[in-house]
Amino acid sequence: MKKFLTIIILNLCFISSVQADDIRDFQIEGMSIGDSLLDFMSEKEIKDYRRNYLKGKREYYVVARIDNLETYEVVDLYLKTGDQKYLIRTIGGFIFHDKNMCFPKKKQIVFELEKMFPNIKKEEGERAHDFDKSKKSRQHQTTFFLKKTKKKNDPHIRVECTVWSEKIKKKNNFDDSLNVVAMTTEILNWIYNGYK
Repeated sequence: MKKFLTIIILNLCFISSVQADDIRDFQIEGMSIGDSLLDFMSEKEIKDYRRNYLKGKREYYVVARIDNLETYEVVDLYLKTGDQKYLIRTIGGFIFHDKNMCFPKKKQIVFELEKMFPNIKKEEGERAHDFDKSKKSRQHQTTFFLKKTKKKNDPHIRVECTVWSEKIKKKNNFDDSLNVVAMTTEILNWIYNGYK
């Protein structure tokens, strides 16, 4: 039976303090990696809310869940093309607001995750966002690696504030956001191989 861990960003309350070392134990909006998205959305909704991030057929795709959420404004769910069970491969929750609100909330979430994962390696960092070729948009990340190796494709839970440049905000109508993502090796390998 899964030990469910839930991040509740709005009130920063955790339902369970069970320590976990398996990314499938981590939960966002009641959903975990390995769950069938059919338990949360109809097949029609999955098809209707498929994101068009990339053109053409790819090995994986992303579905947005925007209804019946308690904490996040949107949850992105990565699914494998052709999988009739619609198993969730990676999950991320997003709240959109300015950086002045993001950093204090990020700090509180990281503090709670440190209590939940006291023996897991953590890494802090800031990087340019790949979407912005000017490198002015930034990602302020805290990553909890669920393997001791800390390789770039190791499964991890990441808390980040994405701060877009003014140019990107105006051009693309983007907002800064607080993101909590449970990322699997399967999806990381797909990303590092060019989203094919």
